[in-house]
Amino acid sequence: MANGAGESITPFFTIWTAPRETIRDIVDYHPTRNVIALAAIGPAIGALASQWSKALGNNANLSVLWPIWVVVAVAIQAALGVLLLFILGAVFKWSGSLLGGVASRIEMRAALAWSQVPAIAAEVFLLIAVLMGVPIPTPHATGTLPQIDPAFYKVMVVEGVLGFWGFIVSLKCIGEVHRFSAWRALAAVLIPPLIALVAIGFIVFLISRLMGHH
Repeated sequence: MANGAGESITPFFTIWTAPRETIRDIVDYHPTRNVIALAAIGPAIGALASQWSKALGNNANLSVLWPIWVVVAVAIQAALGVLLLFILGAVFKWSGSLLGGVASRIEMRAALAWSQVPAIAAEVFLLIAVLMGVPIPTPHATGTLPQIDPAFYKVMVVEGVLGFWGFIVSLKCIGEVHRFSAWRALAAVLIPPLIALVAIGFIVFLISRLMGHH
């Protein structure tokens, strides 16, 4: 890959097939380029798809304030996506360092943001499917199972493939900025939830013991 490819549109394509080379080029030449936008776009499109699906399924009862609510929902999801990027960037920098990783927080945020390209493609595909009339399953009443349109299963297959490939891309990107393998990147990703699970289990155990003494 040519030096400085992070300044062109090229990384949006090469991240799919050459994630390590792509993210290395990005962090070497422009580690902050499009990072915030990429973190925000996926959740924003997902929120838009959800709102459109609800509207198409219940257009007779839409409030006149619905367009405003859509803007608010999209903005909130976009902001949460950016917040999550900074949180995970710090967390995976730390967990990767436990395994010998050397990534900085800026590099980790770049790796996480650019590896979202397949996820963004998945959200765009979902939005297109919704606009074409494929409804997202939602319960019609409390306690009832959602009715699933057969076409939605095909959408889920595409979403699943894109989601799986996006996960592989993220492991390769995390591994590259930490300068270790994708397998070690997987371990770095699993360390935080495992620690949280152990901590929650320990807290539950202590509470149950304390309650048992009363």
